This record gives sequence, structure tokens and C-alpha cells, in this order.
Amino acid sequence: MDKKRRGLPPAFELDVARSAIRRPVQLGDYLEEEAITPVRSASTPVLDNVVQIPHQGRDEAVSPSIAPQQVRPRAACLPVLKPAKLPTTVPRKQVNMAPETLRMVEELLDYIRTYSVQKDPKASELFHGLVLALYEAREYLDLSNIQPRGRWGTPTAASFPIAIKNAIQAAIAEWHRVKRH
Repeated sequence: MDKKRRGLPPAFELDVARSAIRRPVQLGDYLEEEAITPVRSASTPVLDNVVQIPHQGRDEAVSPSIAPQQVRPRAACLPVLKPAKLPTTVPRKQVNMAPETLRMVEELLDYIRTYSVQKDPKASELFHGLVLALYEAREYLDLSNIQPRGRWGTPTAASFPIAIKNAIQAAIAEWHRVKRH
């Protein structure tokens, strides 16, 4: 089995315009270039596998060393595949916080950074931990004594978050007491 030789075929010739050999090359506009047709010597064999490509406009010779290319299907014929959405997309919720609540969250994150081995806790991780604690104690959560929020600025609106906090603390404490015994 004969292996193909690398490099240019032995019949390859590079024809350069004489004006480029005798003096420095002057690069001009592509519209000003001369139509250079390579001169083929009589000893150069004609290859059977050369494809002649008809050009509109000027006649340009095709180098005999160019091998025919396979015809590729047009891109318009191929189906366009859209990337599938990953099923692991995490749904998000926005938590609006008052400036005081935001300050407390930052202090809690700083406390975790200072006294735990994890030095870069995220607010979402803190919130996740709080929700897990409440979720486990939800059967002990008694919300029957909490007054409705009422209008903004009223005493019941101001006391609503405190009443929820008290109910959550009591539920977690009761859950912890029951689970220990």
C-alpha cells in the first residue's frame, strides 16, 4: 500500500509576475491588480482530477494543484438545533428586606465567617438553613395568636414580624425539646 506523500505535489509550480521579482512589491487596491495567468510549461502534465470553476467576470486560471472539494450541503438545508434548557435550573425568589433586616443578615453572615470553618457563607445559604430549621419544626408552629398585619404604620403592622418570630422560636424550641427526649 503506497502512503501519500506530504507536501506539495511534484508538478506544483509557483508563477510570480516578473514585475514583483525585479523591484519591491507595490501593494495596491485589489481592483488595480493585473490579471496574471500562470504560464504552464510543456513538461507539466495535465491532471485529470482538476475541477474547472467557471467565474463570472474576469477569466482566472485555477492552479492545477488544487484538488477537487466535496460538495457540502447548504446550511439552510440542515435543521437548526436549539440548546436544551438544563433541568437543574433553580427557581428563584426575591426577598425584600428593610435596612435593619439587611444589617442583621450581614451581621449574621459576619458571625458565621468569624466562628465557623466556612469563611465565605452566602446569604442564600443562611436563609436556606433558617427555612430548614422552621420546616422541620412546622408541626409545632402555632400561628393562631398572631394578629393580622393591618395598615402600614399601625402598631399591628409593626408587631406582625415580631409575632411571627416569637411563633417560630417557640416551634423550634418545642421541636428540639421533643426530639431530644
